[in-house]
Parts: sequence; structure tokens; C-alpha cells
Amino acid sequence: MDAKLSCLVKGLIGVIFGFLAIMIPGPTLATFSALFWVLIGLGLIICVFLAITSHSEGSLFWFLAATAFVIIGLLSLIFREFITIIFIVAIAALAFYSGLSGITLALSRPKSKYYLIGGTFVIAVILLVLLIKYIPVTLDNPILTILGVFSLVFGFFSILMGLYIKQEPPVQAPVYSAKTNIFQKEKE
Repeated sequence: MDAKLSCLVKGLIGVIFGFLAIMIPGPTLATFSALFWVLIGLGLIICVFLAITSHSEGSLFWFLAATAFVIIGLLSLIFREFITIIFIVAIAALAFYSGLSGITLALSRPKSKYYLIGGTFVIAVILLVLLIKYIPVTLDNPILTILGVFSLVFGFFSILMGLYIKQEPPVQAPVYSAKTNIFQKEKE
């Protein structure tokens, strides 16, 4: 996936999640909770399958991964807020990756690095303060509100960055030639 499409997709996902997290936090959290259980179940099934079918040196790793899924599932049954913490960590990790790739992209384009790095944090904090001041209902679930605001703002900036990036020319892959037994690029 090229940088332009990657920025547009990440931005669209961020805007959708941010809007849903701010406007309807209860159903959003319930959806994530259901998705959590689906992912735990799929992860457990896949890990057990891989543990049974893999070679002896890889089997132990997959059994340990399946055990980790069982432990996470049990902890989330005992501690209801554990699911929220796991999603916060997962979203924070995805935001970190997205931010890191965005900053790397911005640093490769000197004009936009100051806008991206400083502007996202300033606008997110301003939007968060305005939401808390004028719509105090958003404080019912403050963690989801904060995640939603930052996701919304980073999503908009990612979309703007994706629109700003020019389409990169396709890179030609080397073609194997049986006569010379080396890789050569096609001449067009």
C-alpha cells in the first residue's frame, strides 16, 4: 500500500472511530466488547490449531499463546474494566504506530512536519477542552472521549496528509532471464 492510500485509510478509520466514541460511547464500547470476545475466541482456536499441527519446536510457542488468550479472557470475566484497558492499550499502540509513520512521512516532507506534529496535539487539546466545557455529557466515559477526540483529530490530519501526498510512480520489478541467469529490468 502506498503512503497516500495508507494515510487516507488510517484517517478515515480514525475519523469514524472518533465520531462514534464521542457521540455514542456506550454502544461503541459494547461493540468493542463483543469484538473483543470474537477476537479472543478466534485467537484461541487458531493458536490451538497451530499448536497441534506445528512441529515440536513451534508447538510450545503456540500453546503458550493459547494460554495467554485464556488468561486474558478469564481476567476480562473477573475484571469488567479489563476489556477497556486492553482496548485502550491496543488503540494507543495503533495510534503510536500511525503517529510514528505520520511523523516519519512528515519529516521526509519538510514543509508539512511543523503542521502535522504541532497542529494535531494543539487542535486535539482545544477540541477536548471545548467538548468538556460545552458538552459535559461527554464526561460520562472520559477515557473513551479522550481517545475519540485524539482519534478524530489525528484522522483528519491523516486524511489531509494523504490528500497532500503526490502519487508515487510504480517501481518496476526485476525480471528473471533464463539466458543470462541474472536479474534484469525490462526495457520499455
